[in-house]
Amino acid sequence: MDKRQHEAMPEPASQPHAPETSAVHHSWLRAVEQDIQQEYTRLHGAARSDPQRAGHGGEGTWARILSDWLPPAYEVATRKYIVPETGDDLFETDLIIFRPSYPRALRVREEVLASGVAAAFSVKLTLNKEGIRDGFDRAARIQRGIKPRIGSPREEMSSPFPVGLLAHSHSWKGDHQKARVQVICMEMDSAYARHPRESLDLLCIADLGVWFASRMPFLPQAMVRHLNGNTGAEQDAGSAMTSMMERQSESPTVAVLIATLYERLSLTDPTLRPLADGFKAYGDSGGGGGQPRFWNLEDVFSEDVRRALSHGIVQFKDPNWLNLY
Repeated sequence: MDKRQHEAMPEPASQPHAPETSAVHHSWLRAVEQDIQQEYTRLHGAARSDPQRAGHGGEGTWARILSDWLPPAYEVATRKYIVPETGDDLFETDLIIFRPSYPRALRVREEVLASGVAAAFSVKLTLNKEGIRDGFDRAARIQRGIKPRIGSPREEMSSPFPVGLLAHSHSWKGDHQKARVQVICMEMDSAYARHPRESLDLLCIADLGVWFASRMPFLPQAMVRHLNGNTGAEQDAGSAMTSMMERQSESPTVAVLIATLYERLSLTDPTLRPLADGFKAYGDSGGGGGQPRFWNLEDVFSEDVRRALSHGIVQFKDPNWLNLY
């Protein structure tokens, strides 16, 4: 695969223009965002003053926030082991969000089948470079324990469930803190992700920002050459592209995390799509910046999906065939 990078992600293909959000909707969303952030601040403050309430490594605060702001069917549990579909290694995980369809009798067990996981997170109190390295390593190992899905760009390029990293704070001082995180994410993604689905999906540092894995299934040859220079014959069919992007927003950080998580979960649960769209209706949960990583199509997709992509089969209404994830 080609790991060369460029300075900026291209703009995704244009989508139908949405009408502007009403002032009432905008004000309502702003109030909800403030509620989310205030609840996080209160819970985190209580945990810091009472170590027993903090949970192991601070999971308690994040578990409560996710439980309160996700639909009731998306139950949150701490300190579980993900049972892989391939291999024999159990993956100890700080936070698990169950799929709504996962039986209640199985939720009380320490082990959770990978097919019953809607999202998984590791948690750090104070994040540093080693913590980010650990997050990317865990994400890659968990996804290698899941059998690849076949049939569409989303299934083949993305993981069945997002794996993320949550932190209350960080160890970086001085200026350009976000830029440091961005550089470290690029370095760790290149070191650990052998396939786009193995990338860390979400990174949230509560007092700094949110980063997310962006995946573009297909860029034509001309676009790849424009972005990546003279790439040679191996890129003649076009490329897939990924990037760990900062979610640029004026909204409170934890609120941006919730909106981003809704967006990711809605790819596999259509019932969440209306609320996911509602959270980002005025654009604050969209947009971002990051450096791209290019992938040869044959290293990412099955032959049938490659052929479909080369013929331009993308559909804005089908979550399995979008031009951007």
